[in-house]
Amino acid sequence: MELVKKFWLLWTALGAVVLGFITLAAGMLTIGPVMLVLGYCVLLPFFLWRSFQESVGE
Repeated sequence: MELVKKFWLLWTALGAVVLGFITLAAGMLTIGPVMLVLGYCVLLPFFLWRSFQESVGE
């Protein structure tokens, strides 16, 4: 259960990226790029920042 609490943000980011590619393949040219940007530029860096912050102990 600890892994689920620790990596929920990573799974959310990866889910947003996958959903972005699926919507792009379906031809939705508005929501697809938004989901990709959300996954790659918002959620994934936020996960990395939080995991680094926890490992350093600040």
